[in-house]
Amino acid sequence: MALNLQRSSASGAPALTALLSAAGRQGETKVIGKTLGKYRIVEHLGRGGMAEVYKAYQPGLDRYVAIKLMHTFLVEEEGFLGRFQREAKAVARLRHPNIVQVYDFDVEDGVYYMVMEFIDGITLKAKLQELEAQGQRLPLEEAVRIVKAVGEALAYAHKQGMVHRDVKPANIMLTREGHVILTDFGIAKILGSSTQFTASGMMIGTPAYMAPEQGMGAHGDERSDIYSLGVVLYQLVTGRLPFDADTPLAIVLKHLNDPLPLPRAVNPELSEGIERVILKALAKDPADRYQSVDEMLADLDKAMQGIPLPAVDPAITTASAPAVEPVTAVSGRAATVVSREAAEQPPTTAAPPTVVTEAPPRAARLRRWIALGGVAALLLIGGILFLLSIQRRGPGIPAIVSQATATATATPVVTPSPSSTSTPDLPATRLAELVAALSATPTPSPTPTNTPTPSPTPTSTPTPDLTATAIAACVPSAEFVKHVTYPEGVYLAPGTAFEKTWRFRNDGECPWRQGTRLVFVEGEQMGGPDEVEAGPLEIGETIDLSVKLTAPSANGRYEGVWQLRDAQDRPLGDPVRVVVNVGPTPTPRPTPTPTASPTPLGPLNMTVPTLLPGSCWVDPNTGTWGGTLVWQAFGGTGEYRYYHGDIKPELELSGPRYEFTGQVNRRFGPESFFTVSGNEVVKQDVIIEYPPQC
Repeated sequence: MALNLQRSSASGAPALTALLSAAGRQGETKVIGKTLGKYRIVEHLGRGGMAEVYKAYQPGLDRYVAIKLMHTFLVEEEGFLGRFQREAKAVARLRHPNIVQVYDFDVEDGVYYMVMEFIDGITLKAKLQELEAQGQRLPLEEAVRIVKAVGEALAYAHKQGMVHRDVKPANIMLTREGHVILTDFGIAKILGSSTQFTASGMMIGTPAYMAPEQGMGAHGDERSDIYSLGVVLYQLVTGRLPFDADTPLAIVLKHLNDPLPLPRAVNPELSEGIERVILKALAKDPADRYQSVDEMLADLDKAMQGIPLPAVDPAITTASAPAVEPVTAVSGRAATVVSREAAEQPPTTAAPPTVVTEAPPRAARLRRWIALGGVAALLLIGGILFLLSIQRRGPGIPAIVSQATATATATPVVTPSPSSTSTPDLPATRLAELVAALSATPTPSPTPTNTPTPSPTPTSTPTPDLTATAIAACVPSAEFVKHVTYPEGVYLAPGTAFEKTWRFRNDGECPWRQGTRLVFVEGEQMGGPDEVEAGPLEIGETIDLSVKLTAPSANGRYEGVWQLRDAQDRPLGDPVRVVVNVGPTPTPRPTPTPTASPTPLGPLNMTVPTLLPGSCWVDPNTGTWGGTLVWQAFGGTGEYRYYHGDIKPELELSGPRYEFTGQVNRRFGPESFFTVSGNEVVKQDVIIEYPPQC
């Protein structure tokens, strides 16, 4: 996918920028009918904390797409362009039937946009609202099916180094055929982001589904997504959210401090197994949760089959009775009324003991989170009360925008006990980051402050090195730059020794560490090594990696796949390929004069794209099928470029190969494929019938 993020000077584009800056429905309506790049905007679909989403038409491919137009105020943030490029590339690499596919991303006169497949359906949030209006909820089997589909998407994304951070019903689409699609990976960042806040002060996530560590300002990891998925499961099987309140801040504090209302106290017809899955997923300490989505889904399968699950540790299930009466069943499949919690029970506060005794580590962690949550509450409340007197409302305010004055006084962190060591305390560290984020706004006009009541000054905890912590947690990334030697599809005589070289760039947010290497994955190894050391590489730097290979002795087309991996064996970027055609060398051409064009090898032609043997697949769970088309070019100048759909730079392919996906019981095509060599162009139209034969 080519990306040229240059500001266009096309006429009419500045007007579009102005329209996107307009607030309210009037601005949304005026954008409809405008053209952005090769897309014509036809309908407004929704709004999020980072973008407006529109339906658009792409004439070149005769299809509808969804376009996410980033809010204009985000563009003013320092470093936005770099973040946009990295995140868009990371999202575009995701290929999963339950994740929305990203087609393109670009910028036109300051309007940054991302183009995705258009999902013809409704959000899970809208579905729940429909059921609520009817006094019903989803049957248990359907609720579990949806959660499993989202979980499989998250498990795949986590293995690619991506965390979603905002799993919620509004980001889960249901197609007309019932397929489940997870959307809005636009705010997901490559692991290693050092904060839960954007530069504008936005907290990434939605309070009702946010893990406690996210509420404390931590960027979170895979277990934060597991918590959010647990909230979705809780909501689907009980008909209500586990924590709800009138303000976002109050909801965050409930996730931090309040005991979890037992699911079976809300819906008594739930099995004990389903409840245990929910309780473990919603543990307040990430260490007590499932450590991977696969673990959670395995237990969910067992619970649905009636297989007993281990009891959950009481230290993470200290749940009070909910503040609502159990809801009423409306059908034989245990459908219950969807209701909103009408009142909140204040948590019971125990008197502090006079003598502190040694407690189990898990209980100590919970007490520490609760105590620090109280401190965070005081800081947040103070900042918000101050903002009420000075705040300017900006466009596109997200779920939580927490800001405070730059002159706020620092609050010392109390050490747990006199015997504490200087080991950095994770919750205290996150609280410090939260305070820093809340203090990032430029200093406003001075306002009177109240003099606090004097109190004893507690001992301060040593300040941990946040930079070192962020680097240690960061997962690197890589971008393939170009083939330095021997482009894909080169013709070689049998047994020819050659050295293949690729160029890579560190396009992530942290250096590559020792142990990063290029590894042979599959296909034809051609006598090459199992791996090549890539070594350390700083952010933004490039490196050329080479492997010495030998062309096979038999005629044919050969392909080998290589992948960059870090020291933990995680993939970095997309795999790269060695593709060679072995056979009689093309007829020698006369040496051209400096002004002569390459002598053609004959009329340009190409074979009809056909299915690569063994590449076909059918997924009955998603109702999709697909495969890989391959073809061969010959004649022309011997140098070829390949396109799908039309001869445009954005539609150029990396080689004579195309992976497609279609709907079960529907044929693929007709689709057009082009080969270009010099001034010659040849086209082949393809139809692949279902079921596939390969």
